[in-house]
Amino acid sequence: MELYPAFEVPSIKDTIKKDNRQMTSLYFDFEKGDFVLSNTGDIKTATPYDSWVQWCLKTIYTQRWAFMAYGSQTGVELEEAFAQNNRALCESYIQKTVTEALLADPYSRTVRVYDFKFKWGVDSVDLELTVSGIWDDDAVLNAKLMKVR
Repeated sequence: MELYPAFEVPSIKDTIKKDNRQMTSLYFDFEKGDFVLSNTGDIKTATPYDSWVQWCLKTIYTQRWAFMAYGSQTGVELEEAFAQNNRALCESYIQKTVTEALLADPYSRTVRVYDFKFKWGVDSVDLELTVSGIWDDDAVLNAKLMKVR
């Protein structure tokens, strides 16, 4: 009898449900920077559609290559975008990097990214865009992108 039994560790892909439409997560409030609680104090569970929308927002707010916990396909290149010489180049770079990041969804939920709108501030840009997923409803996302000094 062995002290430490040997067994095969299942791959992460085997533990994920096959139907991406059934995947859920927890609701997160990006303005407060915290999880959303129900009236009973429990963390609210998001629907599969809302989980995808929140994943899209989290991806837009994550600087690519800034955190070793994320793979090279996670996040956008905002520092590089804001380093461009003028607003037109910056907007073009933001469109490119956001589109690439959202289409790199590991669960293949994102189908199309389009209709970018920009409203410039002194040290930031308010971004509005539309994403189409595997669901019938498109999502209009709003994100405030800040220049890093």
